[in-house]
Parts: sequence; C-alpha cells; structure tokens
Amino acid sequence: MSYRLPELTGLGMPEGAETIYLALLDRHTATTAELASQTGRTVKAASELLDWLRAHGLVLRANVLAKTGDPHAGWTAANPDRSLRGLVLKHEEALLQVRGSLPSLQERYLRSRQADDAHSVIEQLETWGDVGNRYHELLRDARDEVLMWDMAPYTAGQGGPVEQSALDRGVRFRQLCDPQGLSAEVKAKRAAVRGLQARIHAELPFKGAIADGAAAVITMDHEPQNAKALLVRRSPLLDALLMLFETSWSRAVPMDRDDTGLGKEEWEVMTLLAAGWKDEAIARQTEITTRTVRRRVQTLLTALHAKSRFHAGVEASRRGWV
Repeated sequence: MSYRLPELTGLGMPEGAETIYLALLDRHTATTAELASQTGRTVKAASELLDWLRAHGLVLRANVLAKTGDPHAGWTAANPDRSLRGLVLKHEEALLQVRGSLPSLQERYLRSRQADDAHSVIEQLETWGDVGNRYHELLRDARDEVLMWDMAPYTAGQGGPVEQSALDRGVRFRQLCDPQGLSAEVKAKRAAVRGLQARIHAELPFKGAIADGAAAVITMDHEPQNAKALLVRRSPLLDALLMLFETSWSRAVPMDRDDTGLGKEEWEVMTLLAAGWKDEAIARQTEITTRTVRRRVQTLLTALHAKSRFHAGVEASRRGWV
C-alpha cells in the first residue's frame, strides 16, 4: 500500500509526515515504534512528525497519559473530513491574503524599478546570458502586443516556450523578418501561427523586440548569439524605435496575402492597374462602375502610402504584391 500523497505537502507538512499520517489512517491505532518501523524511520524522527501532526489536529493520542517521545505511546488518526478540511481552509485563507497583497507588492516592485529607470533609460547588456534573460523578462511581462525585428538564423514556427506562453496568454505578435535566409518552410509555418502577423522587410538594422510600448531589447550586432544589446525603457528613444517599426511595417511585404488588409476586389483592381489598364477598361472587365473602380484605387493608394497611380504600381511591385 502506498504511503505517498504529494498533494499533502502543499499543506505545509514536513518531509515524512505524510507517510506517517497515511500509515496511521490505515490502522485504528498504532504506537510510535510501530509507525517508525512501518515507514522506515527512527523512533525519534517518527515521534517528532507525530507531534507536528498532533499540533495541527490530524492525529490524536490514544493514550492521553503517554509521555512525549514514548515509543509505546498509542496514536489514532482524527477524522480527515473534518481535520484536513480545516487545515485546507486555513491555507486557502492564507493564500487569499497573499493574493490580496499582490497589488501593493507590485506597486513596491514598480516603484523601485522606476527609481532605477529615472537614472538609467538605457542599459547595456554585455553577455549572451544577459540578453537572453532580459528578452525573456520582456516577453514574460507582455500583456498586449510584442513588436519584433527578426533575421537569420530562423527557427520554424512561433519560437520557443517563452513565445508560446505569451501567445497562449493572448499576446499579439507583429514580426518583421529579413528575407535573407528566410526559407519557404519558415514563411509557411509562421504564417500559420495564430496570433502572429509576419511581414518581410529587407535590410533590417538589428534584431529586437518591444513589449507593450514599455521596453525594448535591441541587439548591437548581427551575430547569432547576439552577445551585446541595449535595454531601452520609456523615453524619446523608445518612441523613435516604435515609429521606426511602424514605418517599416507599413512598407513591408506580408508573408500571407490575407495580411495586406486588401479584399479580393482590391487585388483584382490592383493587378489590372499595374498592367496599365484605364479605369473604364477595369470597370468593364470587373463588371463594376467606374466610380467603384476609382474608390478601390483610392483604397489601394492609401494601403500602399502612394501619392499617384504610378507610385502605387511601383510600390506594389516592390512589395511583391503583383
């Protein structure tokens, strides 16, 4: 018969107490010596564990006159439905109190970090371990959105467990990828990851990530191990990094056509527009009015940040849309 129930250790039982307790549950009464022999402990150790169980109301002395440490002292288990339930309730109350104190503890944590941040908007990370730790902290604390610059060597899918954990929490990812070294397999797998939007942009300046617009980690080299990096906290510099990302994102090529924000009709108009068709010809071909064609052309100009039809064609070609 098993004398192990790991769940009981969550009630603060010292090591070995659960085996003594479970052994006693299987017997009406037992002496300290018998329990020690049954669980492979010394009489002294068994006696100390029984004293702990008695102090918490889980066992009772069968012989109230027995002296402490008496190997022949008899013991019996208290009704677990009442005794264990009471112990569980005490621990639940304690856990609720701890939970209630989390906001104040978080406030103290943030206050100390803000005091440090006031003196250090930028922190230089000198080792690969420091870079990895800061990156993991960034993703661990993310709640809404993570912006990323990524380049070879690539890993397929959504990355490691820290990225998957963030995705599971509902954190959105937008990722810019350098085309060099980006295989069709990686593109297909990243396009399939729920919660991840990925676009391709040539000549990314660095690898990096920004979490919730609050902090960023950016590398200072293109080496795979990223031995040196900067941690950038809230500041005009971080605002500039956010602007850089958004500008690059608007000009990047989606890995998935659905990510362009264009509907099937806009794609059809864009293809004909790039081929040099006039509005009237596009209207006849697509069986829509000329006014509708012009409205869709304006949608394309906005999506491509283009000032003219010619500019739109050049930009669509550059992005690989046509």
